[in-house]
Amino acid sequence: MSALESAESSSPIVTRAVAAGLRGEYAENYRLPAWQKAFLLGLGALPQGAARFALSRFQRFSGLPAHALDDFRIETLIGERLADYDGLEGPFPAVTVGAALGGATAYLSLAVGGPFLPQAFVVSLKGGAPDGDVRRYLNRSLALARRIAAADPRLFTIQHYDPIHDGWLTRYVNHLRFKLLDLPPAYAEFIQQRLKPGGAVIFLEGGAQWLRYRLGERSVFQVGGWGGLPPEEFLEGSERLRAYARRAGLKSSDWKLDDFPLERGPESEWGSEPGLGEALNAFCQQEGFRFVRLSLAHPHDFSRLAFAAADKMLAKEGRQPAGTLIEMFSQFDATAALQTGLLPLWLVFNTQDSLEFLNAMRPRFPTGKPVFFSPLATFSLTPDLVAWQDWQSALDGLTWTNIGARPSHYPADARAVVRWVHPLRAWAARNHHPIRSRLTAEELQELLIFDSQRK
Repeated sequence: MSALESAESSSPIVTRAVAAGLRGEYAENYRLPAWQKAFLLGLGALPQGAARFALSRFQRFSGLPAHALDDFRIETLIGERLADYDGLEGPFPAVTVGAALGGATAYLSLAVGGPFLPQAFVVSLKGGAPDGDVRRYLNRSLALARRIAAADPRLFTIQHYDPIHDGWLTRYVNHLRFKLLDLPPAYAEFIQQRLKPGGAVIFLEGGAQWLRYRLGERSVFQVGGWGGLPPEEFLEGSERLRAYARRAGLKSSDWKLDDFPLERGPESEWGSEPGLGEALNAFCQQEGFRFVRLSLAHPHDFSRLAFAAADKMLAKEGRQPAGTLIEMFSQFDATAALQTGLLPLWLVFNTQDSLEFLNAMRPRFPTGKPVFFSPLATFSLTPDLVAWQDWQSALDGLTWTNIGARPSHYPADARAVVRWVHPLRAWAARNHHPIRSRLTAEELQELLIFDSQRK
């Protein structure tokens, strides 16, 4: 049976990366069959405009039919993620649970030496809004989202429409996200069986906020997503968004819904709904585990903590960092950093907010050491996209290697989707020096306090 969860979702990419890191193996973030790799490599030989055109239209063949969720149970998606840890019996000193903040979550989980269990899951369904009509997109899965939420009080449903950053996807598929509001029995059993007695459960609570429309007691609709554009702009409109819509061939750039209440709440991808953390705390008190809540307002705050955690582990071994590894979104390789002593810096996306974070963190890069930079292939020329020249300026003066999208094809480099990790792993093979030390949950918590003061 094929997986229900979307291949581009953060949760499976992170859980597979953590499982591979615990095994000392490399993970393939993008699980592509041979024919898709050949197709992408072929597109990579063409100008980037051709790649954007072809890949966007290729999405019309992806996504699940709505009837695939006729008998939906969240246990199916939970089971898929727990299966990633088959063969890893533990006992582990810690288990992390909560927001799947890309590479940041993977690095933090591996820093404490245990698995990660996600709070959120995403399913991609057939049918989007080719013309940019927000109501058309909403109606694709509105009834389904409401029905699933009403049937299971442990779930919160989010229909997520980002016609800018995910524009090449949302023309042809619609994204339905599920978030846990309680501790599922399968997670409780996993923790009981694989966490050592008295071990730590670390809850990663993402505090990112966004505007969203309330559709029901446990159902919302979010327009837009994290990047260099504020949530208000997606709803109020702007000349740059109207210009983008014209260039993208969208008939509409009016994404406001006046017939639903508008509220501010946890962001769809990087925010945590309340409930799960409280349930984990109660569970830990009952079972004798230590509960540690790491609550941070911005996704990059978790990345800053992961960077500091890697530095701390190296210091415990009396070592200097081997260099810096700058990665974006799903284009990260946690095993490479752990096997070589690179300091990982995970960026949310290739947008202006990520550039600002990179510039703020650059003074903390180890002097005179190599830097690997993995510019993301997104296939969308968004208004908040960082120009290639600006990335170059941010890295000016460093000895850096590009392991992502080529300057000639950025950000629509189909070849990079297949080959981005190859030069990094080749360097890692020549510079194999694994980090052996790990951090306790309390050390991570202390590091958070110290690093927040340093910031």
